[in-house]
Amino acid sequence: MTKTETPYTGAFDGTRLNAQPIQKLRKDDAGETLSVHSVFYTVQGEGPFSGHPAVFVRLGGCNLQCPMCDTEYTDGVTTFDIDQIVEQVQSHAPLFWRGLIVVSGGEPFRQNLSGLLDSLTAYGYYVQVESNGTLPPPDLACGYSIDTGKREGVYIVCSPKTGKVHDKIRYRACCFKYVLSADAVADDGLPTSVLGLPNPPARPSMGRNGKWIQPVYIQPADHQDPDVNEANARATARSGMEHGYTIQLQIHKYLNME
Repeated sequence: MTKTETPYTGAFDGTRLNAQPIQKLRKDDAGETLSVHSVFYTVQGEGPFSGHPAVFVRLGGCNLQCPMCDTEYTDGVTTFDIDQIVEQVQSHAPLFWRGLIVVSGGEPFRQNLSGLLDSLTAYGYYVQVESNGTLPPPDLACGYSIDTGKREGVYIVCSPKTGKVHDKIRYRACCFKYVLSADAVADDGLPTSVLGLPNPPARPSMGRNGKWIQPVYIQPADHQDPDVNEANARATARSGMEHGYTIQLQIHKYLNME
């Protein structure tokens, strides 16, 4: 399987907004097959494993339609069973490599990931699932702490887009991740909106000490305009320094990698 050569014409490119259709939760889904957009080997550019070599399994479809989403997850989607996906992962990774697998989308939890996550972790990979937080994960996908130094199991990274996240995500996510635009920063240093959606995205749970329970990662939004991006970078640096968030850049873009 290869990634489609022609980007979906509705994806955000700085001149037009994302028009990829909304696809709802797949009900009565046994998880024996999954809709897959692409599998590729790259460097994870953001989140708790930023800088780690990773095989991405990008799944097809999303239950949201964020206007400024720059990810193509619709065109070229193919149905594979779990064994075929694992074979794709192994064919893209170096021989005997047992590193990071990132399951992304779209929205991965739109499909039943139990079988895939079980298979990948059984082979010794550690898995990050990138979710917008609106749909529940399978019971297997409980978040592991990123502070132990171990690299095993499944890690849910929540990048909220809407005002509420599912309770199973809120308490199982190992961290929360946000994209900041200079003109949309709230008093808590987190965005008042993301990717062109109208409402503030959900925040992590707050502990008794008045601090977020999970680590928070922030990165500047890429508007494909140097002046705007510079302002976004300054706002992100200011937010991180004032509130103690971890500041990141999308390093895969700087490396010119997918």
